[in-house]
Amino acid sequence: MGTIAAKIANLPAAPGVYLFKDARGEVLYVGKANSLASRVRSYLTHDPQRPRMDEMMERAADLDVILTNTEAEALLLESTLVRQHRPHFNVLLKDDKSFPFVKLSMADEYPRLSVTRRVVDDGSRYLGPFTDVKNLRRTLRDLRRVFPLRTCRNFEDYAKRDRPCLYYHIKRCAGPCYSRARVDKAAYRSLADELALLLTGRNDELLARLRAEMEGAAADRRYEAAAQRRDQIQLIERAQVPQNMVTSDVRDTDVLGTARHAGRAVIVSLLVRGGSVVGKESRVVEGADGLDDAALAELWVTQHALSRTDLPRRVLVGTLPENHEALAQALSARAGRVVELLAPSRGRGRRMVEVADKNAGAALSDLAVRSDGKRARFSPAVLALQKELGLAEPPHRMVCFDISNFGPDQAVAAVVASEDGRPRKSLYRRMRMRNPGPDDFAMIGEAVERYWTRVETGELLRPDLVVIDGGAGQLSSARTAIERVASRPVAMIGLAKREELVVREGLPDLRLARRSAGLRALQRLRDEAHRFGLEYHRKLRSRARIGSALDSVPGIGPTRRAALLKEFGSVDALRAATAEEIAARARVPRSLAQRVAEHLAGREGAA
Repeated sequence: MGTIAAKIANLPAAPGVYLFKDARGEVLYVGKANSLASRVRSYLTHDPQRPRMDEMMERAADLDVILTNTEAEALLLESTLVRQHRPHFNVLLKDDKSFPFVKLSMADEYPRLSVTRRVVDDGSRYLGPFTDVKNLRRTLRDLRRVFPLRTCRNFEDYAKRDRPCLYYHIKRCAGPCYSRARVDKAAYRSLADELALLLTGRNDELLARLRAEMEGAAADRRYEAAAQRRDQIQLIERAQVPQNMVTSDVRDTDVLGTARHAGRAVIVSLLVRGGSVVGKESRVVEGADGLDDAALAELWVTQHALSRTDLPRRVLVGTLPENHEALAQALSARAGRVVELLAPSRGRGRRMVEVADKNAGAALSDLAVRSDGKRARFSPAVLALQKELGLAEPPHRMVCFDISNFGPDQAVAAVVASEDGRPRKSLYRRMRMRNPGPDDFAMIGEAVERYWTRVETGELLRPDLVVIDGGAGQLSSARTAIERVASRPVAMIGLAKREELVVREGLPDLRLARRSAGLRALQRLRDEAHRFGLEYHRKLRSRARIGSALDSVPGIGPTRRAALLKEFGSVDALRAATAEEIAARARVPRSLAQRVAEHLAGREGAA
């Protein structure tokens, strides 16, 4: 129980599937959760209403999880794993009920959509089984916006009365019972076929069919039918339906994901059999310093895959090793048939690799947490940024430098920080520039050197990545400045504003995908530095205007001017105040407050 409790304590608040196993590795129970952290933690508490749960936990010796992108993906993956393992306690914990299936009564003239627990040979099509009937019904409710199939039992009664039910009016049913709906039988049956494609994970095939029908209808000037297909395509693309954990390609595939931190790496392989993920294997690599993703993939092939007898037909990796052709030949020779070693750049294969990377990151975080005895989890954005920039460690703590100036006066530098993608305001700093402007290169060098001097003394925490708001010139100036005071190297990049290019030292500029979580993390950090610096710059300019407006007032010296600045903050606020308010708030004599008010009123009239 100690191992399980430690793993549960460090689970992420993300959707996924969890598997309780006994000491022999047999799966006792498979479940899914929208938040693994909160759902699986509930198993540690005694529930007198469900004594079999306590029995299951007494036998459980290990816990494994597979992360997914959405709750719907977890739902279908859970269904696959239950069919694969047939865990004893899944049936017991559900009060001996059979699992629910989605039923399409294809033998009917207009097929009916329903959920059933009985599978009989009646010509209907059964999809499943699923384990969570509540979430299944909720998913079907959303899908009926795209596939308006009937769900009524008394279809004949509605057809005789020629009056549709409420679902027709809210566009959740095509209304085959209603003569004015003019439902075409072939088109209606096509809806049932398309829903079956979607629930079996063949999304790409379905979208290709819909696009072809939309283009054909548009070419024939059947614009209403084309618009209907267009809306269906958009709804399917937006719907939270299983996209990554299942595939129409039934070839056996292993999908590798990797994560590295502090000389340790984790390689996760998702086992895809018959088009669905049926399991996960994790392997830890100690002493992984200097190993990139390609080297880890080669290590997995040479030290693990070549010793297996059940090799798949494909292995998907994030980055191909240089000798990938030789590795593929070795795998093929071991299997006695062709085994492909591929690095997909887009499509479902790429999404599967991203899911495997996410699982590897979670496994690495869990390993670090249990070895250090504390929580230290990395967000998906930080792990994605590590891979995209080729960093040795996840950039958990990042700082960004930005310069704000409108000419030679009042130039300021802003430094903002984030930890695991979230702002760390205690590490924010702002400073007035000592070097005369406008010279962005010199000022960014000054800001970096002053900030890093505090890092070296221990006053500020050491970042994992330094981001400079600017291009190659600013980045070079920052590197020169930091080398004057830094005791050990630190990763540094620039982020050019207009092109959103990542400027790297000694490497070509990198353009990250717009949807990249890593790029969004950098943009948030850069925009926060710009906001923070601009706010300070405006404050200094406002103070300067007040100072210049008060210089000619008799009796106003540095102390009283500072008091007025502190209380009112701007010339407009001071001008709007009466002499009595000025005297009371700034604690100056009534006669002096009167002179200030008259002087500012005179300046306004002159303006």
